[in-house]
Amino acid sequence: MKPKKYPKVEFKPASLEHIIGLINNFLNPRKGEWNWSHFILSKYPLLDKKLKNVKEISKRKKITRLFFRQFLLKNKNLIKNKAVLFQKEWDKINDEYMKILPLVLEINWPEKDKKMTAFVSLNPICPRYIKKRWFDIYYLSSVRYMKATAMHEILHFLYFEKWKKLFPKTSEKEFDSPYLVWKLSEMVPVAILWDRRIQEIFPHTPGVYAEYQKLKIKGKPLLDYIQEFYSNKRNFEDFLGKSWIFVKKHKKEINKA
Repeated sequence: MKPKKYPKVEFKPASLEHIIGLINNFLNPRKGEWNWSHFILSKYPLLDKKLKNVKEISKRKKITRLFFRQFLLKNKNLIKNKAVLFQKEWDKINDEYMKILPLVLEINWPEKDKKMTAFVSLNPICPRYIKKRWFDIYYLSSVRYMKATAMHEILHFLYFEKWKKLFPKTSEKEFDSPYLVWKLSEMVPVAILWDRRIQEIFPHTPGVYAEYQKLKIKGKPLLDYIQEFYSNKRNFEDFLGKSWIFVKKHKKEINKA
């Protein structure tokens, strides 16, 4: 009997176009999206200085492109070496995690999920793209932070497969910011990744956005409600259903975060 093959994650250096496209989006957010520019510019104070009094978006994008092109040239070997290190370390837990996650979410990996890509990037924000099965890892991340981030982002891939089964009428655009479906998906990892079966693979404290860590509903932390739904669930469908009813009920408070 052949051993079961699980999805694999390939770590590779992000291209300049990949880096620039995402960073420019984060530096110039659309209406309704969170503004991440301060976080990015705190990592690159020289770029912050160059953009200080530039208001025209086309000029800001041009300055940003030139800055990261030069920065990437200087750090090309470091990023390449980090990709090799991350690959080596992630491979130690890949199969265990890919095996346990379907048991936790109570859904099998789709047949299409054979390979995922982790782009080692200059971008300190770690976005994911559900359809193409890729996510970013900041090149200065520690191995420990890389593993926690990868587990979080990979969770999203299978989580939305489960979501589509339970809520088939959901438009896939709602899997991304600024929709409430996306917001819930960024709250639940704090409970799911605390699952004992996952913690046995890699003990860590799951992270979610600070906005949700600070938010209280009726004087009680939002994430405490999510954890209670998970701890008292009959099954994963029950957890997801109760969580969705809750965030819809408190949409106004959540959207203000």
